[in-house]
Amino acid sequence: MKGLTEKQKKVLIFIEEYMNKYGYPPSIRDIARRFRITPRGAQMHLVALEKKGYIKRSGKKARAINISRRTEAVLVPVVGTIAAGEAIDMVEESEEEIEVPKTMMSAGFDYFALRVRGNSMIGDHIVDGDYVIIRKQDFADPGDIIAVSIDNEQATLKRLSYENEMVVLKPSNPEMSPIVVEPDRVRILGKLVGVIRIIG
Repeated sequence: MKGLTEKQKKVLIFIEEYMNKYGYPPSIRDIARRFRITPRGAQMHLVALEKKGYIKRSGKKARAINISRRTEAVLVPVVGTIAAGEAIDMVEESEEEIEVPKTMMSAGFDYFALRVRGNSMIGDHIVDGDYVIIRKQDFADPGDIIAVSIDNEQATLKRLSYENEMVVLKPSNPEMSPIVVEPDRVRILGKLVGVIRIIG
């Protein structure tokens, strides 16, 4: 399949997340409103995604969009450990692989897994020892749970927020404080799409 532009990736992500939330696909007008573009512009993105094999559309119905994907599991590299607590030194060497259901993943994107250390995200049911599945991307919306590096040295898993022109990385554990940093010190590594817990 041909590659996607950054805007096409964002549109594809929006379609899938909308379907996960509402159980049906967005309309062209929903897409246009989300990205502040014209309905014709949204239609052109859908045409491009269909030509590249990432979606299928049936007829002329407003919401006739299906995501093209398989349902089997795939192996995703585990590239190290990420802090669900204080930021820790980054590790980016692939040490092992973990089997991930394909339903967690969208065609056209790269994924990696990280082992969680700490309990700062227990409010989101992410605990020490879990594996988090991360979709590799350098953008995110406020409220997203992201893997993020600080000063290109340390990495942490937190919920993204902004306050007074600062990036606020919020834990979901009331006993822990948020990390507040300048935007130029932060690099988004990817967005959380799933959690795998191995028992025993």
